[in-house]
Amino acid sequence: MKKQLTLLALLFLSLSCGEKKEKETAETIAAYTPDRYVENNCLYSKVLPEIDIQVAEEFKYIGTFDFVLKANSDEAPPELKGKAIAGGDRYVFAVADDNQKVRKLFIVQLEGFLPGIDYTYNYNFDTAEQIGNNKYRHNTWFYDSAQLAIDNPENEGALTRAFLEKKGYTLEDHFMMSRWVGLASEDRKNEIIMYYLEMLKDRTGHTLEEYEALDEDRVKAIKDGLIGRSKKSFSIVKG
Repeated sequence: MKKQLTLLALLFLSLSCGEKKEKETAETIAAYTPDRYVENNCLYSKVLPEIDIQVAEEFKYIGTFDFVLKANSDEAPPELKGKAIAGGDRYVFAVADDNQKVRKLFIVQLEGFLPGIDYTYNYNFDTAEQIGNNKYRHNTWFYDSAQLAIDNPENEGALTRAFLEKKGYTLEDHFMMSRWVGLASEDRKNEIIMYYLEMLKDRTGHTLEEYEALDEDRVKAIKDGLIGRSKKSFSIVKG
């Protein structure tokens, strides 16, 4: 029996993708593969999965970087502890002011288990939302991005902060996130995650500590607003 690994990652505006140009520049080609690239704010992926994602016009494509995930979970067998088990690419879009202070992020993460790793993404999609041809699990998360980057500098979130900061962008410590996660292959060895993030204080006026002390109605209103805006940040044009 194959081992199963449940990865709990701390996880429609009708826009059309511009026509793909025949010439692909170094800036538009993703890390490691010419089968994924961004053009006219549209992410084209020909493999794992085949999908076209149009990102809202207010966002600017910042770039792509690759990452590796290591087996640090308590669920991982001793022989894999600390070893690379999965990898992928992150496509980063941002809304920032004239001083490059980030206000919003939209990120597409395409990842999969490495050859020889006998794990699958064992999510349940019974109540998941249908977007395009795929089902996506959705959740929201309010968290201290800066502290998590200190605690785990190899995490995708930490790498994203470093990636943006290297390009001259600044970010708040506290984020709020609306996230969709779906499978990217029938064998469940690949997944796609779409993240919409806002700087918590910039949007709400609250720090994370203040947010966590708010009453239930105010929290619900903030979450509902976040989800509504996140749905307008992208469109699945194909796939």
